[in-house]
Amino acid sequence: MDKKLKEILSHFRSPPPGYGVIHWWILDGDLSEKRIMEEINWVKNLGISNVLIAAGYGVNPRYLSEEWFNMVKFAVKQAKERKMFVWLADEGGYPSGFAGETFNTKYPELLMKALLIGERIDVEDGQVIELEASKNIIGALAVNLTDNSSIPVDVSSGRIRWAAPKGRWQIWLIQNCFCSSPTRYVHHPTGAKDTTFSLCDYLNPKAVEAFLNEVHENYKKHIGPYFGHLLLGFFGDEPDYSIPGIPWTEGIFEEFERIKGYDVRPFVPFFFLKEMPEEAKRARADYWDVWSRIFSETFFKMQFEWCEKNGLLYTVHLNHEDDMRLLTRSEGDFFRCMRYVHVPAIDVIWRQIWMDKVADFPKLASSVAHIYGRRFVLSESFAVYGTGLSLEQAKWVIDYQLARGVTLILTGIFMPRSFKNPQSVHFARLIQYVNRASFLLSLGQPCAKIALYYPSSDLWLGNYHVDKKVWDIARQLLERQLDFDFIDEGSVISVLEVSNGVLKNLSGQLYQAVIIPPVNVLSQRLLNRLREFAESGGRVIFLGYKPFMVVKDSFLAAEKVQVNLRWAICLPEEGVTSRVIENLPEPDVLLNMFVPSVKYVHRRWRNIDIYFFFNESENLIRCKATVCGKGSVQEWDAELGRIISLKSKQVKENSVEFSLELEPFEAKFILVGPLMPEADAEKKMLEPLSIVLDLSGDWIINIDGKRYVSELKYWADLGHPSYSGAAIYRKEFELSVEEIPKGARLFLECPNVCYSARVWLNGVYLGERVWRPFRWEITNVIKSGINLLEIEVRNTPAAEFAGDPHTLEKLKQEAAQKGGYLAIFLKFDIEMLPSGLLPPVRIVAYKEIEEK
Repeated sequence: MDKKLKEILSHFRSPPPGYGVIHWWILDGDLSEKRIMEEINWVKNLGISNVLIAAGYGVNPRYLSEEWFNMVKFAVKQAKERKMFVWLADEGGYPSGFAGETFNTKYPELLMKALLIGERIDVEDGQVIELEASKNIIGALAVNLTDNSSIPVDVSSGRIRWAAPKGRWQIWLIQNCFCSSPTRYVHHPTGAKDTTFSLCDYLNPKAVEAFLNEVHENYKKHIGPYFGHLLLGFFGDEPDYSIPGIPWTEGIFEEFERIKGYDVRPFVPFFFLKEMPEEAKRARADYWDVWSRIFSETFFKMQFEWCEKNGLLYTVHLNHEDDMRLLTRSEGDFFRCMRYVHVPAIDVIWRQIWMDKVADFPKLASSVAHIYGRRFVLSESFAVYGTGLSLEQAKWVIDYQLARGVTLILTGIFMPRSFKNPQSVHFARLIQYVNRASFLLSLGQPCAKIALYYPSSDLWLGNYHVDKKVWDIARQLLERQLDFDFIDEGSVISVLEVSNGVLKNLSGQLYQAVIIPPVNVLSQRLLNRLREFAESGGRVIFLGYKPFMVVKDSFLAAEKVQVNLRWAICLPEEGVTSRVIENLPEPDVLLNMFVPSVKYVHRRWRNIDIYFFFNESENLIRCKATVCGKGSVQEWDAELGRIISLKSKQVKENSVEFSLELEPFEAKFILVGPLMPEADAEKKMLEPLSIVLDLSGDWIINIDGKRYVSELKYWADLGHPSYSGAAIYRKEFELSVEEIPKGARLFLECPNVCYSARVWLNGVYLGERVWRPFRWEITNVIKSGINLLEIEVRNTPAAEFAGDPHTLEKLKQEAAQKGGYLAIFLKFDIEMLPSGLLPPVRIVAYKEIEEK
């Protein structure tokens, strides 16, 4: 084993700081040095080596005060003493960009602005309206309230004079004004999310410069010496335009005319109609093109460049990544925003990712990271997931994201807040797993060969149905183990390098095929680039109908034409059929059966292929897998840090075949390469023989200071509906040697644990299980005769929070009256109330089987 591989193995078993879990360290209420040391010690002792410092509600000292910066400096020094890395939140709440109350008080002229319907004037049949048009009125529209027809009203002279035709009319005065997305500020007197504290004007360089001066430069003044080594970077939180109008800033009309070659103002009033004329739809697409460029080049690029200049990284997630239709409305273009981000990120809240959903949106951030050569992809996870989140559920949500390219998990679930968490004794197990997984998934370069085009321009035109078609294709690819990256027009034109039948991104990854979903519109520049790729030997596959609009300089001037696509592969199907697959590159992963629940990610480090497989289902998966790679096959167990050798055979020069076994919800790393490190064990395939002993019947149960002799049932049925903690189950049983099949291995199985268990047999500790399978080998511990089995079961804080019927009723009433987050996560916690150990509990004999 060479020196570098030896180092990789060492770091896998004990990952250095910078990987895995980032603790969201919310400093709320009264701060003291004592409290900071206690909290950072708790986090460090769990195995977390990364924290993100953020201001929380009612923080004292006040956010951005001199005392605040001194307290942050103390926290950073404590992190340094413990060899931890630090990130900084760039705002005292969210979204990013209001610097607390600073913009309200110091920069009122730099607040966020928008175009709105400033006034609606009812006009009767035949009535003549005359009024002055103030300077901020940029247009007006007369709308027929009967048939929804509309007539533009001239405001160019500074006066409005309009005579109403027959019908009921309303004049809309379109004006620019100050208008902010709602913000949630840590010192808001009521804690509300509203527009009291305005965001800055994201499209104005002066406003963004002021934001950097008030926040980033102040941190630099106090903790600048830590920049770039101990202090990694700044974190931004969902900057967006969640406004009732349209983003606007001074000079945007002039910039629009410079880019597009026409004055957009006559079209703007029509943008507020539900049904726009065709020309207005096109002009609106042009406007979205322009303002999203400015947003990217101003708000994001200026922060990106400031961080680069100061040796820091910039990470930020947007709003609505789970629904690109909404994101396009509020942020313009996901890919443009993320272009100027060192660590692309997403936000996973209120069970957006869960077992009953298809939510492939983490692929957006990982795709951008791959395109631009970024090593890490961050997910802010588990906000509003409820107090009762189990560690198995948390691991499932994390694995779901890891399988789609995420590598860092930012979360606050490991810090006890209102309720003590019985699962805290197991936190370190999940944290260590995530740290190891993060390390492996950050090695080398990604290997997906397929690129799937995301058509932002169609959404600008209002063709929202295209979005669903894209995600359907994405889902079908992943269900067939055909990994891909999303690409956008900007990356194809200006980033990806065409060479000998491949598109090479800045990670060194080579795309051999580009899939174009059914779209209405493409730019001429994109078509030219795709054709260049195809003529170099690449595969460009158009699915469904062909685009019929080609954009050169503007959408307004775009022609509807029959596009010549003789150089491409055009297939009538809109989904991933066998014919589509025949035209795709040879897959990296080929299973011998259709298993849509198995997802994977493939990276290559030097001559070692790294695969991460995840079984999203509750079913055991056993199949043959053929994967790209050469050499021996090993499983690197991220839970325990072990290496297990697998039997395999080289079926092609660069392909190996092995048996892939995935328990329900299981994820595992498979590494293929020559000269691999010595394994700790060899994989043994097991097959159940028989149930040796069913341990149903009465158990001695100790719970909340009381002792019961009872059959296995929920704790609520034992009279403890609101108890959160641990219960000890004890049972003596007798076993004779004759009951054990010859040569069998024995396992204790408890498939119905709510929600974690630790086991002792005859005084020997067998270990903890925090997620499936709840199975422990007892072959060398069980004895002939009387045996004593002890099982400690722990639930979640949900029972303490909502288990008492009277408390639950009050919470339901409060949720109904106030709504908000409580209304969302209360139903999650109700699902997590059932607690305890349920039957069956059994001893099962397994036999080792030879692989065919």
